[in-house]
Amino acid sequence: MADIFKSLPPEVIQQERLKGALMSIYFRWLMIAVVVITLSIQLLSGFKAESVYSFTLVIVYFFLNIVLWIAAQKKYDPAFLGYVSALLDVGMVTLNLYFSGMHHDKLAVTAAASMFLYPILFVLYTFRLNRSLLIFLVFIALLFFNINYFYVYFQDVEFYRAYLSITPQSHIFKSIYIFFIGFLCVYFQQSISRFILQQITQANERAELDVKVKTEEQKNKYVQKLIEQEKEQNKKLEQEVKQRTEELTRVNTQLLKLQKENLQSQFEVLKQQVNPHFLFNSLNVLTSLIKLDPDLAEKFSEQLSKVYRYVLENKDFELVDLNTELNFLDAYIFLLDIRFVGKLRISINIQEENRNQRLVPLAMQLLIENAIKHNVMSKMQPLIIDVFVDDANYLNIVNNLQERPTHLASTGLGLKNILNRYELLNLSPPVFEKTAHQFIARIKLVK
Repeated sequence: MADIFKSLPPEVIQQERLKGALMSIYFRWLMIAVVVITLSIQLLSGFKAESVYSFTLVIVYFFLNIVLWIAAQKKYDPAFLGYVSALLDVGMVTLNLYFSGMHHDKLAVTAAASMFLYPILFVLYTFRLNRSLLIFLVFIALLFFNINYFYVYFQDVEFYRAYLSITPQSHIFKSIYIFFIGFLCVYFQQSISRFILQQITQANERAELDVKVKTEEQKNKYVQKLIEQEKEQNKKLEQEVKQRTEELTRVNTQLLKLQKENLQSQFEVLKQQVNPHFLFNSLNVLTSLIKLDPDLAEKFSEQLSKVYRYVLENKDFELVDLNTELNFLDAYIFLLDIRFVGKLRISINIQEENRNQRLVPLAMQLLIENAIKHNVMSKMQPLIIDVFVDDANYLNIVNNLQERPTHLASTGLGLKNILNRYELLNLSPPVFEKTAHQFIARIKLVK
């Protein structure tokens, strides 16, 4: 029962309790009406004395029910009011049986018709979804039923022993019968509560599933829209590289220094603003794969979207953990493997205990892109890049030197970007070293 209340907001619980209270009140009106009709027939049949005291109890019951109805209309339903109404219901039934048994009909205190009144109350209180109240009702009903009987029984023991159906043994059996009905009502109430809780749980699960589906649909629409925008933009980027570079330079000089470094990191990764070749070449590869290998094209598209999603989600972070960066790098390397088939070899050997350490986002991608930019590669002489963490807790990115004989003058923006960001964060600066056969980049990891 408590699980249901935990699953519902307080105002809903209060509303349901008021509904249960109103149901009890309306039932009492109905029971009063039935009793009045019965007593009227009884009075017309000549049982005047028996009917007068019953009418008195009905009138008292009527006015007490009015008080409870007013409280419900004013939405006043504290916990104790339910127990008061239970005492009222059981008390009125017991008083009626008591007066009947003492003055007019000795069989009334244990007659089957009398017993039927208590189970009706059990059924009514079952739908209030208050287990403690229902158990209280069953207990006081059995208590009053037996006190009433044995009090009348000791007034005329011989009479009640003369007939089997009204002996104490028979009465105890009837009490067990009432208890059994009460137990069934408690079990039925628990079954109702479990059913309601199950419905609430399923409704919540369906709601969560709907939210997830809608979220995924929105994501897919956004990705599709982004791809369409990138296609349109790339048609113009080749002719606007110089103009876009100048525009970005003017904007970057007006931003805070750290924001400037983040934007430079973006343009090194995205390549669609200063250098569109990465995206342009990736889309060309994707176009070819769609015709040759649709399944691989689909996977290529998924990895490409992961690369850009990572850039969009992490471009503003000062630091990310190494494991997150490596997950992004897997998607990025996949694109490179498809683009440079057999010409590029990237080996990553990082122990699990080092993967929770941190570094600036996109640093590894910038260094790999730097190696590709400044070196030639072929299937006979592939570009080899090794990624590992040394004993001094430095992330090493090492590539063999196969420098291009002629190439555009290097701006050095990628390496400067990494150096400046570490300087701004007051962290140990990266170390870049060029030997006769290798270019070595070492980045201090942050614990």
